[in-house]
Amino acid sequence: MTNIFIANLDFGITSEDLKATFSQFGEVSYAHVVYDNKTKKSKGFGYVEMEDLSQANTAIQALNGMEVNERVLDVKLATPKEKRPQTIDRPKEKFTPSTSRETRTPREPRTPRVSRESRTMNEERPARDVKTVKEVKTSERRVMRPRRKKKED
Repeated sequence: MTNIFIANLDFGITSEDLKATFSQFGEVSYAHVVYDNKTKKSKGFGYVEMEDLSQANTAIQALNGMEVNERVLDVKLATPKEKRPQTIDRPKEKFTPSTSRETRTPREPRTPRVSRESRTMNEERPARDVKTVKEVKTSERRVMRPRRKKKED
């Protein structure tokens, strides 16, 4: 079996349309348009499996570059992922932030604070505004509970 990749499809084309188009050139065992899972809208490409390689090649030659609904089709043999050429010239570099731990210079050690206990009594402290709080007489508060239902005799 030969797997064919069709790109630049119109978004209204269905799998049945693909099967009908490619069946003109030979027996089609499988036709599939790829849809987005969330939006259920066509992604614009699909796959067709044909039984015979020679029939698949004639279909590719006839349909490649054909204009369908004002879009030029790109039809070619589908290749497995591991056999595809790498599109990027260089491999992806590992992300390293600009301030990584290795490149950062260490901070200066902080000077220790003077604790309250270590201050001497002769040392002057800054003056503080002292506010006095009035004492409020508190009374016992009654907690309100819902009334009980009266028993019916």
